[in-house]
Amino acid sequence: MEQNNLLLLALKQIFELSAIPCNKYRFVSAELGFVRSMRGVLEISEQIFAFGQPYRLTEGRVLFMHAGCIRVRANLIELTLKPHQLIVASPGTILQVIEISKDCELEMFAFTNGLMEGWQKEVLLQTFLQGRLYVQLDLPEKEEKRIAAFFDLLWDIVHDKPFPRDMVRSLISALFHQINIYRMREISEESGRLTRQEEVFNRFLSLVNKYAIHERSVVFYADRLYLTPRYLSTLIKQTSGRTVMDWVNEAVVQEAKLLLRHSDKLVYQIADELNFPNASFFCKYFRRLTGKTPHEYRHGK
Repeated sequence: MEQNNLLLLALKQIFELSAIPCNKYRFVSAELGFVRSMRGVLEISEQIFAFGQPYRLTEGRVLFMHAGCIRVRANLIELTLKPHQLIVASPGTILQVIEISKDCELEMFAFTNGLMEGWQKEVLLQTFLQGRLYVQLDLPEKEEKRIAAFFDLLWDIVHDKPFPRDMVRSLISALFHQINIYRMREISEESGRLTRQEEVFNRFLSLVNKYAIHERSVVFYADRLYLTPRYLSTLIKQTSGRTVMDWVNEAVVQEAKLLLRHSDKLVYQIADELNFPNASFFCKYFRRLTGKTPHEYRHGK
């Protein structure tokens, strides 16, 4: 099977598709992509992604929602993106688009880590580039207007000839500084609203996303959270309605789907990479949790 890096939603591959030119709705280069409206997405969506299929973002995304909604699963959590929200997802985020409403309207841009090389990076931008950031902010009217001004200016600047690399990098850095101000205020407000259980659950999911490929025991996650396995199991069940192993298995299956669809690795190689004792064990595991064999899933049956 030929590896299809386009399905990682990588800018380089999108840029190289001659059928996706720049126009008044989108700008695409090897280092930066900008969608000015939903129309810019819909015109190329069939060539880029399929609903329900997980993807690992090669570059992160900064998305500004104007109308309608989008249902996604980001790093195992199902979320609804709504109007007046700003969403920032790091490179490496595993994203699955479930549904896009017909009245959806948005702006979005993505950039490679290489674009920011040699540029001073403030804290939030550094966290973003390191693949450790997912932010979904509700924007009051005043903040929304300011973010809109950033997007308008960036859209205008990227069309300058020659490409104004330093101006673009400066504006991206300033935008992330602004986002961090809004984010820190929201964190301060949320700190009094989150229960102890919710805090532990969020930390648990972060660990699952990071370690599930190789660590699949309740004891491992309990030790990392300084809890007893029994208490962690009870807490996760009460908070999410699912067991610790439900979450771990979902993370493993998600990674298996990515490797089956977006790489040319053989099943036994995938089984080894996901820390299964052999291919047969992996195939039975995958079929039990998805209803399909790895071969059926890989070929879209």
